[in-house]
Amino acid sequence: MTSKLTDKQKATLWQQRRAASYQASCRLAGYMLSEPAITLEQADERLTSLRRQYGG
Repeated sequence: MTSKLTDKQKATLWQQRRAASYQASCRLAGYMLSEPAITLEQADERLTSLRRQYGG
């Protein structure tokens, strides 16, 4: 029996697939991309921290 994905899991999976597809298409076009310095989870944590700090 398979379990269904939550909306957050679906969003994360979609973002990962989108990023991989974009990187692959850039490689095919001959562009060189650097990897992001932080992960999506780290960026979300940082945004949450800043929102608490600045009351957003």
